[in-house]
Amino acid sequence: MGQAVPKVLLEVLGRPLISYVLAAARAAGANRLIAVVGPRCAAVPAALSGQGVELAVQAEPRGTGDALLACRSLLADDEECVVLCGDAPLVTEDSISRLVAARAEQHADLSVLTAELADAGSYGRVIRGQDGTVERVVECKDATEAECRVKEVNSGFYAFSWGRIRPVLESLAPSPKTGEYYLTDVVQAVCRSGGRVVAVKAKDYREMLGANTPVEFDEVARVLTERGARGR
Repeated sequence: MGQAVPKVLLEVLGRPLISYVLAAARAAGANRLIAVVGPRCAAVPAALSGQGVELAVQAEPRGTGDALLACRSLLADDEECVVLCGDAPLVTEDSISRLVAARAEQHADLSVLTAELADAGSYGRVIRGQDGTVERVVECKDATEAECRVKEVNSGFYAFSWGRIRPVLESLAPSPKTGEYYLTDVVQAVCRSGGRVVAVKAKDYREMLGANTPVEFDEVARVLTERGARGR
């Protein structure tokens, strides 16, 4: 974005991006909020000070799977968790609640929020088996040509029990292409171990939109303005 401040602290309609994510989580009933931060970024902890947000430090930027594992010392195995993205402010209370409910109602190990996009772009693709069940998520940069044609994409929002997913995270192997540990690899690992992953389709695909470019930032502002006009 060409800014000196961390992206999650960029303001849209007078509020930092991350504040919208935190508000949605609280509205959905979250009783703990944990933000994963880098060791050399003091601005985010300072901005979140006094807001009831706990901090987990990812020592090195080694991918989303490693980022979640940074929460290991803060979480007990019996805790129910939802992963959200700090730069995706359009996620709603309703989607978070549906994500949690779907996992419980369908007795799944993991639930993931997805959407169908005409142009899936750089999003991770959701790969299903012949019976329609979710089998894995493939990052776009690691996807084959055929996988890139898949229209269902991963939002990066998940719900699970920490005790079920923690050992999976601990056993992840790094990507041979990037050396990163992908949280998306948890989907395939759970399925291979006999577990079940369910997809929850977003009612509005824009909920997963991150503010990664000026164009996306303007779109986020437009959607938030629309919601404000509707009193939502």
